[in-house]
Amino acid sequence: MKKVLWIVLALVAIVFGFLISQGLYRTVEVEQGEQGGFILVGVDHVGPYMEIGGAFAKVKSQFPDGELAGIYYDNPEFVPEDSLRSFAGVKVSAATEGLEAIAAHPGFRLVEVEKGPALYTEWSGGSGVVSMILGTMKAYPALKAACEETGLCTENSIAFEEYSDAGTRYVMTY
Repeated sequence: MKKVLWIVLALVAIVFGFLISQGLYRTVEVEQGEQGGFILVGVDHVGPYMEIGGAFAKVKSQFPDGELAGIYYDNPEFVPEDSLRSFAGVKVSAATEGLEAIAAHPGFRLVEVEKGPALYTEWSGGSGVVSMILGTMKAYPALKAACEETGLCTENSIAFEEYSDAGTRYVMTY
């Protein structure tokens, strides 16, 4: 029995250490500035935001080396989960390149994320799904608090995320 307890304690310590390495105790700082200013080629997703992974997989299969970004159009506090609209895409350097990508990949479409004022935070707590979940769980409450504190965000605000090797940038436009 004593041996089992030590094994359980060791496993708990390992899991806890892993979560710490992925950013469990990391704080997020929200900044204000201009964000966006890029074009995406990708696919729409309707439904729970947590289920957008299939759309990203579709984009990644066609553009394995591209820089991914996701756009989240609706506030999940006001829109039913099954009606949430989002977009998974890969950045392209110009509309011409995007149009060529669309011609080669039917079912994809072009979306422009205009440059404009926003609140944002950077997350580099680790790599992989666990870090992304922790980042999301920390970034959006911090962005929401900053929106409420500044009064800058509106019903028409959208969120987008930019994914890179360095981490994820979470952005809330206003």
